[in-house]
Amino acid sequence: MSFKTIMVSLNDVTRAGEVTNVACQLATRHDAHLIGLFVIPVMPVYPAPGAYVLPELIENYEASFAERGEKAKSIFEKVTAGYELQIEWRLVHDGTSIVANGVIEHGHQADLVVIGQVDPDNYEGVELDFADRVVMETGRPVILVPMSGQFKTIGDRVVVGWNATSEAARAALDAAPLLAEASEVWLTWVDPQRTPDIAGQFPGSEMASTLARHGVKVATDPVPADGLSVGDVLLNRVSDHSADLLVVGAYGHSRMREFVFGGVTNTLLKHMTVPVLMSH
Repeated sequence: MSFKTIMVSLNDVTRAGEVTNVACQLATRHDAHLIGLFVIPVMPVYPAPGAYVLPELIENYEASFAERGEKAKSIFEKVTAGYELQIEWRLVHDGTSIVANGVIEHGHQADLVVIGQVDPDNYEGVELDFADRVVMETGRPVILVPMSGQFKTIGDRVVVGWNATSEAARAALDAAPLLAEASEVWLTWVDPQRTPDIAGQFPGSEMASTLARHGVKVATDPVPADGLSVGDVLLNRVSDHSADLLVVGAYGHSRMREFVFGGVTNTLLKHMTVPVLMSH
C-alpha cells in the first residue's frame, strides 16, 4: 500500500514553501494526488451583553485571510511547478472560527496529512494548538515539518519510536509505505528493561519481523535513557543515526476539548529537528 492522496495545510504562510516541498517529495515518491489546502475561518465573536461587531471588522478579517490564501496558493503553485505531480488547490471557507476544524474535516479523506510545526512565539493563520488537534482528531498519519530548516530528503534514514503500545503500533504500521523505501530503519525502544514482561529478551524483535515482511530494512535499537526523558533520547538517536524522519505514536487524551499530552509527544511537538510522522 502507498499514499495516493496527500494533503498539505498551508495556513502558516511563512513556512508554506518548505512544507510544500516536503509534501512534493512524498507525493512524487508515491505517485500521489497532492492537495494544497487553505482555510478561511469566520471571525471569532465572544458573547457579551450588548456586544455588536461592525460588519467592516468581519469583512477586514476575512479579507486578511483571503490575502494570505492567495500568497499560499502562489507559493504552492511555484513549488509544485518543479515536480511532475497531479495537484489540486482548495480555498475553503469554514463555518467555524477554528482553522484546525477545516483541516481535520478535509484530512479525513487523505492517506497522509502534512502540516508545519507551530511556532509558539510567532504563529499566524493557525491556532496555537493547531498541530495538537490535527494530530489527535484527523485519524490519519500526520507529518509535521519543523519551523526552521530545509529538508532535501525525507524517509531515507528513519528512527521509529517503539514501546509495544497501541499508539506506537499504529504509527509504525501507518508509516510502513515510507519505511519500505528507506535505506535504514531503527526501531528504538527507550529503557525496555523497565518493562521486561512486555519487552522480552529481544526488545522490538516481533515488530521488526512484522515490518521486515513489508520489505523494511529494520534493526532493533534498545537504548537506555541514562536520566534523559524519552523524547530527548529519541531526538538524540535521530542525530546519532543522521535520520531524516522520526516516527512516533501520539499519546494524549481530550478533556473539555483541550488536549493533555504525554511527555514524549509534548517534547517532540516543541523540539523536533527533523520531520516527524505522528499517528493517534
